[in-house]
Amino acid sequence: MQAEIIEAAGKIAVKAVLFDLWGTLVYNVPPPSVNFQEVAAHVGVSPHALWEAWRKYSRPTLIGEIKSGEERARLVLTDLKQSFDAIPYMTEFEYNNRAVNVNFYPGVPQMLAELRQAGLRTALVSNCSYLTPGVVERLGLPEKIDHVILSCEVGAAKPEARIYEIARGLLDVQPQECLYVGDGGDNEMLGARKFGFHTAIVEQERGHAFRNPGDFGTDFRFAKVTDVPQHITLSTT
Repeated sequence: MQAEIIEAAGKIAVKAVLFDLWGTLVYNVPPPSVNFQEVAAHVGVSPHALWEAWRKYSRPTLIGEIKSGEERARLVLTDLKQSFDAIPYMTEFEYNNRAVNVNFYPGVPQMLAELRQAGLRTALVSNCSYLTPGVVERLGLPEKIDHVILSCEVGAAKPEARIYEIARGLLDVQPQECLYVGDGGDNEMLGARKFGFHTAIVEQERGHAFRNPGDFGTDFRFAKVTDVPQHITLSTT
């Protein structure tokens, strides 16, 4: 059944709200100078070859087995049999593409404060690389949200049950007492629903669901993440 946007008259009672990060709470705008084709030319291979070699190390990066851009670039260049001279160029490109000009979606800090004031517990659950902890700190998220769970730090990634269990345990709630909110990347909604969370997809600009519209099998849909408070209430059971 296609999920429907919640009407104001119907609120879901929960004790905690868990948020995805990228495309849900924040977005980034890479500088115009960022160009993958130029990186490939600098390395000395085709963009396709570089992308395939880079993608090979996505999961080790997400679960923290690869701990820096330099390490990942070295592995990629080794596979491609190219000079390590390109390492600084590749790491600068990755940093500029992912960690520069990161912004909250409008109203997000105020929304997080509103949820906390209402007595709801909150958590951040993000699939991310070594670049994201620095972004999280710069944005002051540890002060705005109760628990920060980053895949690269806990060694598990969505949609695996373990990362949801880590969040649930820190929040000290049962799965059915939680609403998981995200933009749908990495099959996060499938994992969250299977774990027992209520789920809501956000379809705001720059997010995964905005770029790839479809039925994500979620319980609810929101036009933007800041719609969350008006559609939930604190469970007292």
